[in-house]
Amino acid sequence: MIAPLIAFASLDYTVMAAYLLIVVAIGYWFSRSKDQGTENYLLGGRRMAWWLVGISYYISLLSALSLVAVPGEAYNHGVSMLVQNAIAPFASLLAFFLFVRFYFRSRVFTPYQYLEERFDVRIRLLAAGLFMMMRTLYLAVVLYASAKIFEGAADWPAWFSISLVGFIGILYTTMGGIRAVIWTDLVQFIIVVGGLVLILWVSIARLPMDMWGMVAYSFKHGRGFEYFKNPEFFALDPYLRLSFWVMVYSAISSEMFNNSSDQISIQRLLTTSSYQKAKRSLFTYIAIVLPLGPVMYLTGLAMFTYYEHHPLPEGITGDTVLFHFVATQLPAPVPGLIVAAMLAAVMSTLDSGINSLATVATKDFYLRIFRKTSTEAQQVRFSRIMTIGVGVLAVGAGILIATANQRIGQTMVEVTSLWFAFFNVLWPIFLLGVISRRVNARNILILVIGSWLVTSAMVVWFLLSRGTEKPLSFMLISVPGVAFMLVGGLILSRFSPRLPRDKVAGLTLWTLNHKNSQVAENAPVTDRKLPEYTTTEDAP
Repeated sequence: MIAPLIAFASLDYTVMAAYLLIVVAIGYWFSRSKDQGTENYLLGGRRMAWWLVGISYYISLLSALSLVAVPGEAYNHGVSMLVQNAIAPFASLLAFFLFVRFYFRSRVFTPYQYLEERFDVRIRLLAAGLFMMMRTLYLAVVLYASAKIFEGAADWPAWFSISLVGFIGILYTTMGGIRAVIWTDLVQFIIVVGGLVLILWVSIARLPMDMWGMVAYSFKHGRGFEYFKNPEFFALDPYLRLSFWVMVYSAISSEMFNNSSDQISIQRLLTTSSYQKAKRSLFTYIAIVLPLGPVMYLTGLAMFTYYEHHPLPEGITGDTVLFHFVATQLPAPVPGLIVAAMLAAVMSTLDSGINSLATVATKDFYLRIFRKTSTEAQQVRFSRIMTIGVGVLAVGAGILIATANQRIGQTMVEVTSLWFAFFNVLWPIFLLGVISRRVNARNILILVIGSWLVTSAMVVWFLLSRGTEKPLSFMLISVPGVAFMLVGGLILSRFSPRLPRDKVAGLTLWTLNHKNSQVAENAPVTDRKLPEYTTTEDAP
């Protein structure tokens, strides 16, 4: 049996225990609120500080896997993928301006309420259902993969780390709602960033060169932008492991999803008081992600340079070298702080996921379909029940994967990854909704079915190509399905009549300033009107 990379001292455990107590205390503090309405519980009363929301936006999309995989990528292959980090903020700006204004115009709780306005209730429920399946499965996979990190680094059984993260995350999220989630995200952000900066500072301090010397050494020894030196990197070859165009597509696709249909990020933006405040939150996110991405890559380069001068023991790989450095070079309670940072990253993913899933379940299904006359108190109670239910389901699925043998575990991760390709229809639905005045609900249903058929063919191709000399690049599996949605939507719109003015008023980029008498929120869309904007700041 391989010994754990980190051997904890009592001071390390004290640091981790203090962190867990802090996040539970935050949940309890916000559970004392006298306002028990859904706007307060699910959206923080729409009065959360924009800078705090920007931090929460960032940390909710960061997982423990990123903290291991990014330095590991730099250690093993260099910094070529840093380009994707540079593209993502600009893609997020484009996506934000395309979609988010429509959610503030209608004062929705979820982006799927917009789809009922733009198309009909079938499209709303289809998209909301797809999101719930995708994110529940995603949480289970992240919990499983994170547990494997703790198992290798600290010798924690997978079931223990999943249960610990799950119990604490469900507890404070259920008690305090979105406000507890956002404020604990701040604590988690401080711990994660502090841990990263500390590792980078200590590793460079122990090198016989400064930071720029370390970068130059790494680049000289094949850890720079190595992919860009190969002409094939810019080719449209479906068999390449990684290409420039795949990175561009991945960055754009991810940010399109985050700012159109991902309840996790959209719900945070909706906790601000206005579209302008939400815009400031996004700028805060960009101001964070632009420097922290390079910091994670620099950490990987620092690990490479340090261990070029101090050879690694046998059995230590690029994905575990960070933990080896923490265990052997940093004194207590720093190892405890680093593992607390990893726990923080996992918890930020879990609390964000279960809170957003509870919101979709409450507003898009419970209130819209099953209990249209339910009171605010009933909705909050249902949201709490769903928070617990979804959290337990994700934790149980994660433990189920983790306790299976290694072969089954690897198969589950691969199968779920392939399965995620079928959910890439979500952001094209929203994009077609905002850019076209002709695409209707029937068109969307045809396009979704066609996209799934195309994706199924790509999955078969991928599976058949495994074990051959030229396996298909996994990252390309979803591309044809998305292309089918977008190109097919534009073609269908050419042969479809323009929708009535009242149907698309205020719901597309071309009809933004048209008056709309309907809004899809809670009850049938014909029952509500758009709010009046009284100030320039409140108007989109």
